[in-house]
Amino acid sequence: MKIKLTVLLITLLSTSSFAQIIAILGAMPEEVQLLESALKHPKTKNVLGFEFKTGKLNGKKVVIGETGIGKTNASMTTTLIIKTFHPKSIIFTGIAGAVNKELNQGDILIGQKLTYHDYGRLTNEGFVANPTRNPHTKKANPQYFIADSVLVVLANQAAQSVDLKHITFNLPAPRIFTGTIVTGDTFVASSIAVDNFRKKYQADATEMEGAAVAQICWQQSVPFLVIRSISDKANETAPADFQTFKKIASDNSATLVKAIIKKL
Repeated sequence: MKIKLTVLLITLLSTSSFAQIIAILGAMPEEVQLLESALKHPKTKNVLGFEFKTGKLNGKKVVIGETGIGKTNASMTTTLIIKTFHPKSIIFTGIAGAVNKELNQGDILIGQKLTYHDYGRLTNEGFVANPTRNPHTKKANPQYFIADSVLVVLANQAAQSVDLKHITFNLPAPRIFTGTIVTGDTFVASSIAVDNFRKKYQADATEMEGAAVAQICWQQSVPFLVIRSISDKANETAPADFQTFKKIASDNSATLVKAIIKKL
């Protein structure tokens, strides 16, 4: 009897329904298209109006979701994907504006630390950043959410072998960095804001979803990683540069994510 139960347990654990799944999120269609097109045996599951696509990517079971732009959309979709699919880890892929002047369009930033640039207190003296608070424990969250160290290591290893697209011929070959991302519900097109983010948060890039995903994962004890490719410099030319370079930058980020999945 004991042998039969052991065999049954092994059989159940080896089936796809019990296999651990990796979740991949992106805010816009361009950010997940390359990954969705590479899925083997894709299936679609609708959850409260959100479409999640499951299948195999580089031999691993994954679920891919498009969050929509902004912190609230990202938080909602991250919560749904955790509740529905119970992923062993979550990777967010997409584009960002550069804050670090060393970053060019097409370069990739592996987000080691993430924080908000718009959460805190606004006074006559200016804006003061504060940590968010866990609604269950009532305790303050960390000011910076730290990405899973294993995923960061794997991302840096995968970076050694990926073939990234050149955005323009007058720029050097895309490079991959590890650094800090600041998140807010604002598309940044201001060199003054860029200088402030760099000085105040030691930020390397800015975007609109990453820290929200990181907060949900932190509170739910789900390992996470945010990968961003640079589409613009978050300065006065950012709106035009974003439109011009968003597809290639999105594909570069997705290319690195595919290589990371292969290593998991």
